[in-house]
Amino acid sequence: MRKGPENINLRKRIGEDISLTEQKRKLTLKGETRVFDVYRIPLEHLVYNRRNGRIISWMNRVESEGEDVSTLDKNEYNDKVEEMIIESNKGALEKTKANIKNFGQRVPGVVLNDGTIVDGNRRFTCLRHLRRDHGMDVFFEAIILDPKEGLSDIDIKRLELNLQHGEERPVDYNPIDNLVDVYNDIVVNEYFTEQEYALNTNKKPSEVKKMVEKAKLMVEYLEFINADGKFYLARELELDGPLQEMVGILKNEKDEEERIRVTDTLFTALTISKNKDLTRYIRRIGNDILKASNRDAFLEEFDEIVYDVADAFQGKEKVDLETMRQLNSEMKDLRDEAASLIDRRADETAISRAKMRPIDAFNTSLKTLDTIDMDHIGRLDQKNREEFIRLMGRMRGVLDSFEERLS
Repeated sequence: MRKGPENINLRKRIGEDISLTEQKRKLTLKGETRVFDVYRIPLEHLVYNRRNGRIISWMNRVESEGEDVSTLDKNEYNDKVEEMIIESNKGALEKTKANIKNFGQRVPGVVLNDGTIVDGNRRFTCLRHLRRDHGMDVFFEAIILDPKEGLSDIDIKRLELNLQHGEERPVDYNPIDNLVDVYNDIVVNEYFTEQEYALNTNKKPSEVKKMVEKAKLMVEYLEFINADGKFYLARELELDGPLQEMVGILKNEKDEEERIRVTDTLFTALTISKNKDLTRYIRRIGNDILKASNRDAFLEEFDEIVYDVADAFQGKEKVDLETMRQLNSEMKDLRDEAASLIDRRADETAISRAKMRPIDAFNTSLKTLDTIDMDHIGRLDQKNREEFIRLMGRMRGVLDSFEERLS
């Protein structure tokens, strides 16, 4: 495990280099809302939270590149995480930093007694910058919570969710990092049910259910490309949109074997796509092929491509972004074949639908006519009767034109 923050006990340092401020902050813990004191804490006593969702996905990128995070001391670890915080949203960071520089830290953070930051990663990062780059004498202002006072891991995680999602302020989570958090909290650690997670994040249960489906699909995809648990790949590839489309497509697949076949097809198309707009690409496959009459023919033709792509990725000892680029280069002919097959089958559907438009329009018209009540026709007054007769004449003229075209 990574070295801890020197086994520090923040509470014992109150009155030494940690001082009480005049600020207070309300928090809800274990179902009870309380007012907590806020303290000024030296930055060197603090450490980024390893369990934070956005940090988890960054961690496995660093580790996949061969660096053992567990060997880093606190300062090295904080420096590495700081790079990720900057990379994740530089614009938001600069805005927050300017605000703190001009007005001070307005919103207190939350830290554990061992120095782990539960809430305030960006503010902490900004303060580090202001001290290092501007020579400012700054402290992190935060509530100090001690888990030994009856707070379980679930209590702390629930608090983190409340602070990140439940309060009325924007959440800057990358959508994939958010999915990682959902997957770990609900599926892996089973901290919460979907209903409980919805309650703690101020979301609708249906929204959380869809997030869990997307998260599970993300995990399936990473397994498909032999990159189990490398969530950073999903973030780097910006897979949130494509995953959203896939969830919608797959909900219509009731047969499990067919669902697996369709899933593997979509995963393959996604992996070797030449199209930069992956969301629209997956949507096109779903709407113009998998919902069309040529679906079975397409899946049968695509099966061999699926096998070749899966075999290529599973044959690699490790898969990272460079591996994906390399394999896509090596499989150029296969990529061209897949793109051509998808285009051809989607175009077939477009042509078929164009041919069906007159019949679809006719059917719609007939359904509209079926809604006319015969009794109402018999009760029309003279003026409306004449208008009805005129419209029937126009309709006969249109039908005569159709008939002439068909002869």
